[in-house]
Formats: sequence, structure tokens, C-alpha cells
Amino acid sequence: MIELKPISILDKEMVECINLSVTEEQSNFVASNSYSLAEAYDANKKYAEKGEGNRADPYAAYKNGEMVGFVMIGYLHPDDDEDENYCDEPFYYIWRLFVDIEHQGKGHGKEILRLAMEKVKIKYLGEANLCFSSYDPENTASKRTFAAYGFKEDGRIIGGEVVCKIGI
Repeated sequence: MIELKPISILDKEMVECINLSVTEEQSNFVASNSYSLAEAYDANKKYAEKGEGNRADPYAAYKNGEMVGFVMIGYLHPDDDEDENYCDEPFYYIWRLFVDIEHQGKGHGKEILRLAMEKVKIKYLGEANLCFSSYDPENTASKRTFAAYGFKEDGRIIGGEVVCKIGI
């Protein structure tokens, strides 16, 4: 059974999270966990200072006490320049989904996504009607994982990535 635990650049487990890896080919499809944790820190710092804006909620994924992956959930606003192309109202975003190379092919990605979506469905960061994600057009594993959960491609490519969404 997979368990999600919050993680940040301030946690001692950060080093373990940063050391998770994917195949060389997959490294073209996903940002490093160090970049993701820094991105989350920056978004949340801005939110704390202003009391508004985007939020990022990173989690380490564990199976039997061993870190096997990472997921970052975003709660984003259309008034942020980077996110204006997705939706004209606040929305959730599966910002990152990462399974360590040693733990791939075991269904962990689907389980991590399911657990992340459980959080999204209760709208724990704020109200929203949609959850988006995106992936490189050549990333067939991500396409399968999101499609299996019910995400549908919406026909757009933003930042070179296929956009998919699901109602919540």
C-alpha cells in the first residue's frame, strides 16, 4: 500500500527524494525533484507573503516505509500569467508525478495518482471544478496513467505538453 507524506526542501527526507531517479529517456519528460521542491517552496512563499496566488503541495510516496515516488499537487489561479491558458477559474493541477526507476512497472504511478486525486476531490486547498495535468506527447506511460484514471486530453498543447483534465 502506498502512502503520501508531505515533503519540503526543509525536511531531512529531501535528500532521499532528490536522489530518486528515472530512466535517461524519462528524464526528458519530468523535472527533477530538486527543481520541483524549489518550485513548491517559491510558490508557497509567494502565497504566504500575499495571501493569494498559486500553491504547491509536494508529497513523497512510500511503500512499506521506502520512498518510491513523488507527486506535487498545485492549486492554481488564472490571474497568474503562467496559468492563464488553462482555465478561467481556480483549478487543481497534478504538477508532477514521479516513480523511481527501481519501482516502475508495479502500478505505483496509478496508486500515487489515485491518492493525490483523493485529496483533490475534497478540494482541500480551495474550491475548483477541474483538475488538469500535462505530459510530453512521447510520454506514453503518463498518457496511460492519466487516461486510466479518467483524465481526457482536451486537444491543447501548452508549453510543448499535451493537456488533459478531469472534473472534480
